[in-house]
Amino acid sequence: MNFGRRRLSRTVSAVLLLLAGLAGPAAPAEAARRGPDLAVDASGTTIPLGVERKVAYLKISNLGDETPSDVVVYVRQPSEGPDPLPVALIWHSGGVGECDGDVGGFYCRLLPELIPGPGETVDVPIDATAYGAAEPYEGRFEASVSIRPDEDANPADNTRWFPLTLVDRSSADLSLVARDVKQSVRIGGDGTPRPSGTLNPGETGAVWHTVANQGRKAVSGVRVTLRLPKGVTFTRQPTLCVLADAGRSAVCTYASLTLVPAAEDTDPNDTIYSAVELYNLVTTAASATAPATLRGGTVRVEGLAERPTNDRSTPARTELPANAVAVRVADADHSDNQDGFAVVLAAKSGGGDGDGDGDGGSDGGSDGVGGGDGDGGLPVTGPQAGLIGGIGIVALAAGGVLFLAARRRRLILVTPEDERPAA
Repeated sequence: MNFGRRRLSRTVSAVLLLLAGLAGPAAPAEAARRGPDLAVDASGTTIPLGVERKVAYLKISNLGDETPSDVVVYVRQPSEGPDPLPVALIWHSGGVGECDGDVGGFYCRLLPELIPGPGETVDVPIDATAYGAAEPYEGRFEASVSIRPDEDANPADNTRWFPLTLVDRSSADLSLVARDVKQSVRIGGDGTPRPSGTLNPGETGAVWHTVANQGRKAVSGVRVTLRLPKGVTFTRQPTLCVLADAGRSAVCTYASLTLVPAAEDTDPNDTIYSAVELYNLVTTAASATAPATLRGGTVRVEGLAERPTNDRSTPARTELPANAVAVRVADADHSDNQDGFAVVLAAKSGGGDGDGDGDGGSDGGSDGVGGGDGDGGLPVTGPQAGLIGGIGIVALAAGGVLFLAARRRRLILVTPEDERPAA
């Protein structure tokens, strides 16, 4: 009987080792990052003297593999004595979430729709006010992001210090913010893209990016450079853009676009603008695996020429020829001229997503850009299919070995007179 038990133990041990060997290679990758992992960054924290208010941005990125349920952002600005700080930070009103606090320290609990999913980044605006400042200044502030206790996979990158400076630069100050691409789109009756559901492989989305002038001089002409993640290409040749890298990068020259300083943009009904929102249609590869987050997209902006702030006219400009070299505008803060974005692919499902805006027939689309064909989910192929099949085969083999081991144990350890017929 002892001999039988030893044989049984060796059999079970062999099966367990076989299963452990199969699962072994996947374990380190799974253990490397589990759950949400939020990190914080900042841009636009350099302010030209003479600008009373500038919108800076905290960039909250999720480097993990899950979406947190609740996110709170904290900003703390240390006091430097009895005198008031030359630059005061406070939250940007509207569209962020529940905010409270005062100069020197505040918090914002983000709206659920702003909480970043795996691989996503959200830009949280904060206001930097330098009213009455007369000389340059170098300071700093602390920003941190918090989720439920013990939920963040790497709390070490939740808090950082950032510079906050006033500089004596009488120039333009362009800033750019790009959104992650998460929705498929259709072209509405007014020619602009409208969301039509989650973005699936083979469908078309839009890279939206906002360009603003927060400096002291106007910009006459803007150039935007875009680079898309691998597996994403521009849907068609964008207007005023030159494509390269097999349709994955574009340089767009808007020579007639003039952006005045924000302080001069006082009438919402005129044709004088301090900020514009641009978009470019992009299409994801039909062969892409989903769900997935395609990272590495970037958008960068630069001005082509400055003009005096007292010149309220918008001079007629022609598109730059291919062999011309534009004179770059002096920019007070280059840290906010570029932003990254990701393209988030959702797995296809049999039913509708219900994420559209309810436009109905107005989204028929003048150029046929739209969502997918509504068929079933994507098949599992490639290395994942082989791994799943291998696990199934080993599981069947292990079951057979354990069954034989159990039969052997019964024959060895149970005497014939103790046996009872099965019910």
